[in-house]
Amino acid sequence: MRARTVTSAGWRWAALAVAFGMAASCSKSHPTESAQPAAPSLVATAAVVPPPAVGQHGAGKSGGGAFRESAVYVDGKARGVLLYSELPPTLKPMAIPAIDDLDVPRYYRVADYLKAIGVDLDRVEEVQFYASRGRIAIVKGDELRAKKDLLVFDFTRQVSGKPRARWSALHALPHRPMVDIIFSIAVYVTKPAPLVQHNELWLDGKVVDDAFPYVGDGVPKGTRVYVDGKLAGWVKRKMLPNKLIAPGSEEGHAKFSTAAFLAYVGADTRNVKAIDFFDDDDLLARVDAKSWAHDKDNYVFELPKRSHGQVEELFPGDKSARISSVHLYVHTTPPARQPDPEAFAPQEGGSDDAQNGGGNGDGSGGNNSAAPTARRVNDTSSDEL
Repeated sequence: MRARTVTSAGWRWAALAVAFGMAASCSKSHPTESAQPAAPSLVATAAVVPPPAVGQHGAGKSGGGAFRESAVYVDGKARGVLLYSELPPTLKPMAIPAIDDLDVPRYYRVADYLKAIGVDLDRVEEVQFYASRGRIAIVKGDELRAKKDLLVFDFTRQVSGKPRARWSALHALPHRPMVDIIFSIAVYVTKPAPLVQHNELWLDGKVVDDAFPYVGDGVPKGTRVYVDGKLAGWVKRKMLPNKLIAPGSEEGHAKFSTAAFLAYVGADTRNVKAIDFFDDDDLLARVDAKSWAHDKDNYVFELPKRSHGQVEELFPGDKSARISSVHLYVHTTPPARQPDPEAFAPQEGGSDDAQNGGGNGDGSGGNNSAAPTARRVNDTSSDEL
């Protein structure tokens, strides 16, 4: 008797499951009024694309891709990477006990950061913060200016780690979706900001296929060079001119002059106070003006394979290390940081993994390149690893 009861109940549950399945199928085929509307037609203009709700997040763009750092773009041009080590030297942290009940200076204003990298705050129309799972938080220019004391960020490990937005703890923009870890930032001043609509970015009535509009291949993956906190250029794995090859270097495993490369991207070392070499957030070496003037010809680098443009710097004294950024201080004071000599690796007389940088004898170089932000290298190749 009990067995027949269980069997009957099973049939009833099966019938209910079929009924719910048919209802779900009909709902997918014929959306109700409460269902999300279809995306606008590709032939529509930007004016007829429904604007996103205030603070609406998209879910289709991560803003990261293969690039693991938090890049900052202004109208599609890279202006820096949001790492603790790559903060402008003029940017000072502050304590906000309202967030953590501590008197520890670890927070930075978004507005102060943008101003320090050369953004005219009065002209900012919109800032889009990319986060995990494709979310995008939108802050309008008026909000950025009005709430500048509340729109703050910090780093997960205070002096290292990932940048994260902290203004939700201060209720800066109430009733608005927020982000936590910041994957990237896109600032729009003169160019139209894309609309975040139905899990996609829209611009001129079309879906934006790239992670960011206007950027193209201008992603600062390679070793970056800053002058007084502003990005001067970065290494790209395409073509470094032969004129940058260090004297006496073997063409089969070319070494490039660090001083020549810095000059190539517009970083003038003649009046420099100090130069810092970083591997992510680790300060490897600080070279003062006197030491640089005396030894600059002994600073060279190689480009290992699959390095995404990050160089292997060969320092005087048979030391070498991967370098993610180089910082020149001309009009600013170097931050109070101590180098980590343990981060170096002994040189081994030339890397077998170095790219063939000897070029073709015509000045075009080998399979590497540099990308100054002020004057981009003419290059038709689209291959950037």
